[in-house]
Amino acid sequence: MDDTGENPANARLRLSYQVFCELHSRAWLAFARTRIGNRADAEMVVAAMTAELALQWQHALRHPVPAAYAWRLLKSQLNEWDWNQDELTVEATTFAVVINRFKELAGDSLRSEADQVGLYSAILALPDRQRDVVILRYVLDLDDQEIAAYLDRPVETVRSNLRHARERLARRLGISELPDRRAER
Repeated sequence: MDDTGENPANARLRLSYQVFCELHSRAWLAFARTRIGNRADAEMVVAAMTAELALQWQHALRHPVPAAYAWRLLKSQLNEWDWNQDELTVEATTFAVVINRFKELAGDSLRSEADQVGLYSAILALPDRQRDVVILRYVLDLDDQEIAAYLDRPVETVRSNLRHARERLARRLGISELPDRRAER
């Protein structure tokens, strides 16, 4: 026991959980906001996810990639939240978040409202893996290694998913390629 009466093993476990949450909470919250559209509800979903993660922390640590385990918990909480919401309101706020970020990245390609709606529908039509990679990369600005850790996939798979998603989005929009200002940085 230490000065607080806490077992050292429990103290290490609690500390590792707190550090893990601090390290990943920005991405969790940002991703939740892209799905939900408002900060208060996104914070509520992330709080529910971190509470569940706290209960499962020892199990999560045994997972080969704890960040991927936490990511699945977040997606599960988001799906549960979505189930109880007005789909039209969620779609409208999510649309605004995603399109504003893509306008910064794509520049002149998204001038008209029709182009913006087309891009958003194309993103929604992507397979789940490609959609996650697109959101993590272009909306949350995570690098390939961070995305790979969240999704528990090799970096090469993340890059392949991203390339295929960009090709698919460009085809749906009827353009040769989707500009990527992020790559120019």
